[in-house]
Parts: sequence; structure tokens; C-alpha cells
Amino acid sequence: EVERHPEDHALRRQLAQFDVAVHRYAAALEQMKPLGDEVRSLRALAFFRVGDYASALQYLSKSDIDEVLMRIDALEALGRFAECDAEVSAARAGDRRDDARVLACEGRRLMRVSQPAEAAAVFRRAVDADPWSGEALFGLGRALVAGGAREEGVAVMKRHRELLPRLDRLEFARRSVDLAPTHAPNLTALADAERELGRLDRAEDAYRAAAQYAKCAEFVANALRHARLLAEDRSDPQQAIDLLVASGERCPDPRLFVRAGDLQRDLSRRDEALALYARALKLRPDDAKILERIEQVKR
Repeated sequence: EVERHPEDHALRRQLAQFDVAVHRYAAALEQMKPLGDEVRSLRALAFFRVGDYASALQYLSKSDIDEVLMRIDALEALGRFAECDAEVSAARAGDRRDDARVLACEGRRLMRVSQPAEAAAVFRRAVDADPWSGEALFGLGRALVAGGAREEGVAVMKRHRELLPRLDRLEFARRSVDLAPTHAPNLTALADAERELGRLDRAEDAYRAAAQYAKCAEFVANALRHARLLAEDRSDPQQAIDLLVASGERCPDPRLFVRAGDLQRDLSRRDEALALYARALKLRPDDAKILERIEQVKR
């Protein structure tokens, strides 16, 4: 459409936005050439992502915290440390002084000027603010080792190494959602990655989003995972049961009723468990595992 209507700047801006959404930053920059300040933020992000930090700095805002953090990274990458330190100080003086990302920048600054003990204290605050910050954990471990607390530093670095695969899975899931934001399995995978990190609110949001787009096979898998979070991580088996039953009414599948029955059985609710197993048996008559569960509860 842009090729057919090259003068349509609104259409061109939308294409640039889509290019950025799927990480095609060079293509986005090409589309933005005829555009002006209406794509300032998008242009700044694209320049930053392709590693053209000098160009990115011309467009990055000093008021938006995400762009300020990109400014700090860009100045550091360019070796413009005096400007970088000034930006860090400004960020720490604002209302985001306790933001883990801002604290990590301050920790890096302190390490650069050979103050490992002070850096460790700042990185520790960053980890407290965001226990899933790989940068903060790595910085803390490095600062502790440099400051002489080698044993603790090595232990923190070990935590960082253990966290990295989970962060990688999260990043892969995010990129998959970027490429196909209405693909239910992608959203379920994102929810699983968030749950693995212990970020339960984010995980539940992703499970609910997946449920909106899922066909029945995808929906059942998503519901079973969501219910496991509710029962095991939230310690709320009743909410898990309610979710499973409602899901089974939307997409009848014996696995949903069996899992709900198992939870009722664990709560010593004999009649409720039997009723749910009976619903599962209607969907899969003569299933040996369901019949075995029924006999166990009756005994």
C-alpha cells in the first residue's frame, strides 16, 4: 500500500511501526526518511537498535525514562562518560531513583570509577527492586568479587547463570508474541516463562490473553497451565476448579474435568470429585484412568 501511495505519511508511519514491532529496524528507518517529528520516538528506538548510537542521541528524549536509559547506554557505548554520568545523576534525582534499571546504571558508573563496595550496595538495591534483573545480578556479583567478597560474589554469579536461561526463554517468548500477537500458543508460552520467573500477575494476564484467541485444543492446554498456577502458586485450588469447570463448558474436554476432580479429591470433597469424574467419563467412556480415579474416591 505504501508503494501505491508513497505520499500517504500516515500509512508510511504505520508500516514503520509494524517494522519496529517485528524488529526490522533498518527497514523502519528507510520508511521513516520522509517523515518528521511525528516519528521521533520510533526513529530514536530504531537507530538505537541498529547500534547507530550517535544518531539515536539526536532523537532520544530526556524526559521519558525508557529513552533516558537508552541515552545512558548509548553514551556509555560511545565512551562519552562525562555526559553519561550526568544523565545517570539526573535520572537518580528524578522520581525513578529506585527503578532497578536506574540503579544498575549507577552501579556501572561506580564500577567504572573503581568503587566496587559502593557499586555492590547500589546493585544490591537494584536486585531488591527487581530480583529478575540479569544486569543487576551480574553487576552485584562482579562488584562483590572486585571488592574482596569473593565467596558471596561467586554465589551471586551462580544465581545469575541459573537465571539466564529463564530470561532467554522469556525473551524468545516475547519476540514470538511480537511476530504473532494473536497466536494463542505464543501467549501461553509467554505466560509459562513469566510464571517460571515467579511473576504471577504477568503470567495470568498472558494466560487470559491467550484464552481470548485460542481454539479449543489450544484453549484446553492454556487452561490447564493457568489452573496449575492458581492451585500451586496462588494456593487457591477453588479458583483453579472454577476455571477448569468454566473452561470445560466452553470446550468440553475430559482432561479439564479430571484435573478439577483431582483438586476436589485433594480437598477431600468426595461427592464433588465424583461428579466431575462422571462428567469426564461421559466425554471419554470406559477410560481406564478415569474409572480408576472413581474407584479410588469411592474406597
